[in-house]
Amino acid sequence: MPQEPYKITEKQPADNKKYFYLLAAVALMILINMLPLPEPLQSPDGLVELTVEGKAALSVLGFVIVLWLTEAIPFPVTALFGLLLAYFFRLAVFDDIVAYGFGSTVTIFFIGVLTLSSGLTRSGLADRFTQLILSKIGLDPHKIIFAFMALGAFLSMWIVNMSVAAILLPMAVTILKKAGHKPGASNFGRALLIAVAWGSAIGGISTPVGNGANIVALGYLRELAGIPINFLTWMIVGLPAALLILPLAYMILVRVFPPEKIDNLDIHNDLELSSSSAKLTAGELKALIIFGLAVLFWLGDPLLKHLTGLSVPIEIVAVAAAVAFFLPGINILSWKEAQADIDWGGIVLIAAGLSLGMIVFETGAARWLAMISFSPIGNLGLAPRIFFAVLIVELLKVFFSSNTVTGVILIPMMIAFSISLGINPWYLAGPVAIATSMAFILVTSSPTNVIPYASGYFTIRDFAKAGIFLTLVIPFCITIAFLVFAPLVW
Repeated sequence: MPQEPYKITEKQPADNKKYFYLLAAVALMILINMLPLPEPLQSPDGLVELTVEGKAALSVLGFVIVLWLTEAIPFPVTALFGLLLAYFFRLAVFDDIVAYGFGSTVTIFFIGVLTLSSGLTRSGLADRFTQLILSKIGLDPHKIIFAFMALGAFLSMWIVNMSVAAILLPMAVTILKKAGHKPGASNFGRALLIAVAWGSAIGGISTPVGNGANIVALGYLRELAGIPINFLTWMIVGLPAALLILPLAYMILVRVFPPEKIDNLDIHNDLELSSSSAKLTAGELKALIIFGLAVLFWLGDPLLKHLTGLSVPIEIVAVAAAVAFFLPGINILSWKEAQADIDWGGIVLIAAGLSLGMIVFETGAARWLAMISFSPIGNLGLAPRIFFAVLIVELLKVFFSSNTVTGVILIPMMIAFSISLGINPWYLAGPVAIATSMAFILVTSSPTNVIPYASGYFTIRDFAKAGIFLTLVIPFCITIAFLVFAPLVW
């Protein structure tokens, strides 16, 4: 059945405001560049200094963030503008600037999962899943939002966050289209699609396999601190933290975006025909097989690697599933249909965002920023140290576009910092590792956010509006989880 393409929907400010916002972004960039270089910082493993290139990288990032938050220029164009400025300031050769993001496997992953989403929708399988979900929980928007958030959290305990967001996206969009809620014009749409992003991120902190940065943390703790954290040890703190965060996240979301009632007659009529009683069509069956195999490989990769030593990257699985929809004998998608359904502006946004994040990392600005942020907490007690470490990481996520890169930068620093303070590194490096996927202020701070964002139902400003409140709640939850449950094993 024909579907409307996913689009990024932006509420552009008036022209006079656009000029003001653009000038403000330029002024911030110039100001940061004019500031004198600060004195080097003393860290547990030596001096950390901000270089001229690092300061320029922060100025470009500040420019881009102002334009993203004010929406003065279309989001993908702003990201490309940042790449031009990075070249202007000679932060890297242009080939490298482009390769950081557009050559990243994450970009290919997005193309794959959005094509997979298109195939599930066009085949009618997303429709069937949607009817099944609604037949179980009814048409109460509050229940639907919580169900998607909870389902996302459960799945992301075992599957990479980005994959979970890709799985839930077509079902959420189908519900909204059936209910007649248009992108950018519905609180229900905003809350439901943000719930897809939030649930996927929250559940990912529960287990070591839920997020790439978790694996990074385990490796660093073992190699740098001699602390072996196993699956159960992680879950003893990660799962309670997720269970504390989940209901609070739901309450914040429906308070910031109170969902409208579903009063569209078409969706009521659809529910009268039980989704479980009707036989699958040939297209639905083919899509189900493709989808099932993708989930099987995403979920079973750790076991496959353990048994055979072989691993199938999530990007390969996504691309293979996408290609399968076009194969002779399957023919679920045509290229024109896929082109219409995929938001290519979202692809540009995340690719350019990855490039900017890597530039901040490569210039050393990220390490300096992390050091200046964490050094004040050294004289605090354990509880406030955990609280502020988590809060600082959440705020730093505005500057980093990869959970794993964030972990690579911050976790070794926190281990060394903990050792210098004479405390068990798990009590600081663990909370920091968990917090690396808690990116709820800026859409581009985590690839998981961009997948539901590509549907067009919420803007960068919408995401930040709700995310700021959740960002303030999460440190309390993680602090409680570590203070109460970590002593059970350490």
